[in-house]
Amino acid sequence: MVRRVRWAALGLLLVAVLGAGVGAAAAWSQGYRVYAVRTGSMSPAFPTGTLVVDAPPTGAAAVGSVITFRVGAGLVTHRVHGATATGVTTKGDANAAPDAWTIPAGNIVGQVVAAVPRGGYVLVFFKQPTGSIALVAGIVSTVLLWRLFFPADDAALTAAST
Repeated sequence: MVRRVRWAALGLLLVAVLGAGVGAAAAWSQGYRVYAVRTGSMSPAFPTGTLVVDAPPTGAAAVGSVITFRVGAGLVTHRVHGATATGVTTKGDANAAPDAWTIPAGNIVGQVVAAVPRGGYVLVFFKQPTGSIALVAGIVSTVLLWRLFFPADDAALTAAST
């Protein structure tokens, strides 16, 4: 009986992980992207470490909307402060003045549609070379420690079934 419950729990976990993976792949294929907020320029709406989810840009950016755009080799997420025929001006919520640049429409990579507080730290961790290795090592260590401290579990199941 306990063995069936374990297999059912493992099956549900596998379905949940696969479902999340398929959902993420579908969103990615539709142009949705995630970014970590690395500075405090958008505080308090999006403090440092927030994970923002961007939808692909659709038409002209509206004043007041939060967009992610390219500046040089980097990406910036700020609120649209004004729009003209040549592009949009932006401003970080925590900044006293608007940004010095005008963003051409072609440099806008997305519009923020959701945010996860402190989720950006997780994204940055997994982008590091050792992030995924640390996760796998943690899971393997947990399983090995469980087997070390609770070895009677399987022995009890075998004895009970005979």
